[in-house]
Amino acid sequence: MLSLTDVSFSYKHEPILKNIHLSIQSDEVIGIVGESGSGKTTLAKMMLGLLQPTHGDITTHNERILPIFQHAIDSFNPKVKIKTSMEEPIKYQRNIDSKKVRQRLSDLMIYMQLDEKLMSRLPEELSGGQLQRFNALRTLMLEPDILICDEMTASLDVIAERRMIEILEHYHKTTQKGMILISHDLAFLNQIVNRFIVMKNGVIVDDFDKKDLFNDTRHEYTKKLLSIY
Repeated sequence: MLSLTDVSFSYKHEPILKNIHLSIQSDEVIGIVGESGSGKTTLAKMMLGLLQPTHGDITTHNERILPIFQHAIDSFNPKVKIKTSMEEPIKYQRNIDSKKVRQRLSDLMIYMQLDEKLMSRLPEELSGGQLQRFNALRTLMLEPDILICDEMTASLDVIAERRMIEILEHYHKTTQKGMILISHDLAFLNQIVNRFIVMKNGVIVDDFDKKDLFNDTRHEYTKKLLSIY
């Protein structure tokens, strides 16, 4: 479980997040949606502990929360082979069974249709889709309690995006681990999440189950996003 109580964050006296109250169970699949500048990425960084709140409390209840970063090419050292990059999290994560993680890595590579030979290549020798799958795999193999994905499909074409959705759905189905998917694309989120959190100007303006997406009680801003959906 992840809890945020009256959380606010300011940068250079400029308020970015305001009075955020949020509770997320460790098996939920949640979509956080809003236009650029709504505070989505700042909220993600606070959940990951990369930023500390100016006010309020964040409680992780000892859950392991890990991200899949948006730009795969920036997540890999261009001078080392993929295998070396995949081994790094195993070395530095505490309290994990490295043998199980390596087996999970092997199983997920098969599911993701990634040939073992790709492990001996440099990042620049892989296609964008292959590199993004390895980017996701490097986090998924650790099976965090809650996974945070911030605009991870933004650079993918429609086919690659659909494949990534299938990968995330498979991961949740087999592990029942929680996921927080952050995007400006409501259509993408609607394919996978079961709860929506809508942000505008650093404030949560709507929080509802997927089944209530088209309910008349939706916030006016949510209805605006739906009008371009």
